Amino acid sequence: MRWKIIATIFAIFTVILLYFFFLGSQDFDTTNIKQKEITITSQGDELSATIFLPKKAVLKNTPIAIFIHGDGPQNRTSNSGYLPLIHHLLSQGIAVLTWDKKGIENSKGNWLNQSITDRAIEAKDAFNYLVDKEGISPKLIGYLGFSQGGWVIPKAAILTKPAFSVIIGGAVNWMDQGAFYTSQRLASEGYSKELIKHKVDSIRQADYTLFSNYNDSIINTSGIDKDRFLFIARNFKADSSEDLKTMRGPLLALWGEKDLNVPADINAELYKEYTAHRKDPISIIQVYPKSTHGLLKSSLFNYQLESQWPEWKKWLFIFQGRKAYNKDALFQISAFILNSKKVS
Repeated sequence: MRWKIIATIFAIFTVILLYFFFLGSQDFDTTNIKQKEITITSQGDELSATIFLPKKAVLKNTPIAIFIHGDGPQNRTSNSGYLPLIHHLLSQGIAVLTWDKKGIENSKGNWLNQSITDRAIEAKDAFNYLVDKEGISPKLIGYLGFSQGGWVIPKAAILTKPAFSVIIGGAVNWMDQGAFYTSQRLASEGYSKELIKHKVDSIRQADYTLFSNYNDSIINTSGIDKDRFLFIARNFKADSSEDLKTMRGPLLALWGEKDLNVPADINAELYKEYTAHRKDPISIIQVYPKSTHGLLKSSLFNYQLESQWPEWKKWLFIFQGRKAYNKDALFQISAFILNSKKVS
């Protein structure tokens, strides 16, 4: 009898577990999402893209967020990582446009050949595609970007006039962000504060020299793939301070307090300083507690790189779906986009 009770309890627990796993995994399923495959031409290359639409939505009347990728060889859903956020936006009546980076999957070109300005032009081309080819009012179109996208969006919001811009985990200065990233990595390896400061300062100085004055021989001996080396050399002086002052449209900038890639509080204060006198009065800048670089729950998912996730954390992410995110942050993003539509 005792074993029957244990077996019954185990069976019930398994059913409950599978049920909640099924609910979470629905946030990674695209088969029931209304979508439109398109091709955007930017700077001579064709980008393979998808427009995800809310159920029963008419594209011309629906606010749409153009996703701006962070660093790395990302496809249109960032290897499915975007999907819980996409599902949330769709559930709130917001469409999403996203594409494979240049040279990834079905897109032509090479993303490593791009500068931050090139990426901003790419975002502008996507914006103009929606206006010219899909007939969508600019008052419905905005940008939503992650990490490195924080340098792209302010430039794109000068080239266009978006209805909204949402920046998640953006840094103002590339070199400052790199120094912080390195310091966090060294701290996790057990280095003292004094040694961390010394090593970070040395690395920063060496990197500045390396990527400012190089030749083929230096690239070959650097241990860095040539395309990646040149990508860094092209972009390592990126700084959004001036662009933040003149970018157009309402801005929502969010960070996770426990961000291991970007110093959240420092950059939030810089954003407040640089956006204080923008012509557009709407600049909402916020740091969310207990949240990561990507606004996930820091108690469960705080890593610098996706490659550092243990396998069981990947399954947990699927299990939780959009619940892996800071819920308040998700709803602030969608509310901001919808409210921007009303005031545009």
